[in-house]
Amino acid sequence: MIPPFSGDTEEVTGMQRQNTYAALMKHIAMIFAIFLASTAGAQNIGFPHDGLDRQYRIHIPDTAQDGAALVLALHGYSGNNNEMMNNYDWTELADERGFVVAFPNGTQDQWGNRFWDVDYAFHGSFDIDDDGFLSALAVHLQEKHGLDPDRTFVTGFSNGAEMCFQLACRESETFMAFAPIIGMMMDSLFTNCDPDVLRPILTMNGTDDDVTLYEGDMNNSGGWGAYHSIPDTMALWANILGTTGFDRTYLPDIDPNDGSTVRLDVYSSQQNNLELRYYLVIGGGHDWPGQWGNMDINATVEAWNFFDGLSDVPCTPGDLNADSVVNVSDLLLVISDWENPYDVNDLLIVIGDWGSTCTIRGACCLADGSCSYTDSDDCKELAGSWNGDATSCVSSTCPELGACCWGDGTCEVLLSNACSDGGGSFRGPGTDCAMVDCNAEYNDECADALVVTDGSTAFSTLDATNSSDAYDDSLCSGTYLGDMHADIWFSYESTCNGLLTVSTCNSASFDTDLVVYQGTCANSNQVACNGDDDDNCGGYTSLLQMDVVAGTQYLIRLGGWDNASSGTGTLLIDCEGAD
Repeated sequence: MIPPFSGDTEEVTGMQRQNTYAALMKHIAMIFAIFLASTAGAQNIGFPHDGLDRQYRIHIPDTAQDGAALVLALHGYSGNNNEMMNNYDWTELADERGFVVAFPNGTQDQWGNRFWDVDYAFHGSFDIDDDGFLSALAVHLQEKHGLDPDRTFVTGFSNGAEMCFQLACRESETFMAFAPIIGMMMDSLFTNCDPDVLRPILTMNGTDDDVTLYEGDMNNSGGWGAYHSIPDTMALWANILGTTGFDRTYLPDIDPNDGSTVRLDVYSSQQNNLELRYYLVIGGGHDWPGQWGNMDINATVEAWNFFDGLSDVPCTPGDLNADSVVNVSDLLLVISDWENPYDVNDLLIVIGDWGSTCTIRGACCLADGSCSYTDSDDCKELAGSWNGDATSCVSSTCPELGACCWGDGTCEVLLSNACSDGGGSFRGPGTDCAMVDCNAEYNDECADALVVTDGSTAFSTLDATNSSDAYDDSLCSGTYLGDMHADIWFSYESTCNGLLTVSTCNSASFDTDLVVYQGTCANSNQVACNGDDDDNCGGYTSLLQMDVVAGTQYLIRLGGWDNASSGTGTLLIDCEGAD
């Protein structure tokens, strides 16, 4: 049988179309593109284990110090460590925060898909010691690179998240905390989870996930095997950890256009420092928040902040009691524990650091469009805009600097927010007035959407940039909506009460994506989308239909599936009135 899929992007779901030669070619092309994009990064390193030649990649930032923390990041089913390394912000965040991150590879199954052996129903013929491999790899990296065993963590997406749960049940002596993102627990693990050591857990799931079902699948209708609901899984871990305290908050809806919101449930214990942090993405799908789907949080930043917050490592050597200030309490600690373990060297360190305080850093947006990871005082001195404690430049919403075109055809280099607030047209980060013709027709951004009506409109995306506007692929699940690469915009007012068709069907030279919003750029709501209309259109072109009311304003966004998808074509719009 063709297995169900728990992978990450169209790279994964495209495999479901392996019945057709064209779909297979698209998948191969996509893998090749990822390979080219990653050739500048770390290379796979062999690691023999249990008779197999296992592989991993590792990223060690220049900012990493002796005894740095280690994070293992596990890919999803049919993914690989390449895409986990390049697409999830882990290397960028490691550079910013100074920890080391490793990306192991799963083995390949009967279809050639990489996987972690969590006992899926269709993997009954496999008995891969992934528990032992990942535990042994973590210890090996600690010893080889001088990393901290007390700050060794593991995270993963989908199948990788399910491996995290399995490690939390079986290898908790090696890993200090776990962050499974969009995963579940198979019934066999659920009923036999008995950790040797209890560890904190952060986890995320979406209520509208059509791969990892929120309500579970104990009847195995999806083919993965029987697994429990997400609420039952959270109840299990709250019970295992003994976390009887409970606090619920609804996080700010930073991006109202992503179709989802986030609820955070924190389970805690007064008897120990254990915690279960459960992010429920209401309306969320099989997504890594912050990368696609929900954009209110960044799962990578949330996971690392969780890991980092568990550490007792002082931010300055003299802060022996880790209370963020070097003062008499540290001196008394040295005296009271003299020679067990402290000595004259520790005394000199405390004296040398006397009066030092620890400051919490975050993202600071600067006037030149860049972002600096620093503290609030330095941000103020730099005349920047402080994003808050523990925020990250990886997920900051800092405005970017570029050319701004005004209605009279003049140009000025401004930050994107200042340009938009003033009614100008921002022409992209890094542009300047020498590069931009403000009198030329331009529909690269929403603010410059080209006004169109029923009929055919020729277009080109060859010189277009990527817009930052959010979109939600759950509205067209199964049509393989991609990255909206090199997207362009059109403004359309419906001319009928009836059925609106928006299409690039058989009329574009590349793999297109379509997203339609109702309203204006300042106040829009996504109402439709389409990636590939396989039934009617060739070349992975797109077609969507929706009911409309005459006189309603819509924005049509047209882009490519991935960074190799751009070109020319014709946009077809037809509004057919109801009989």
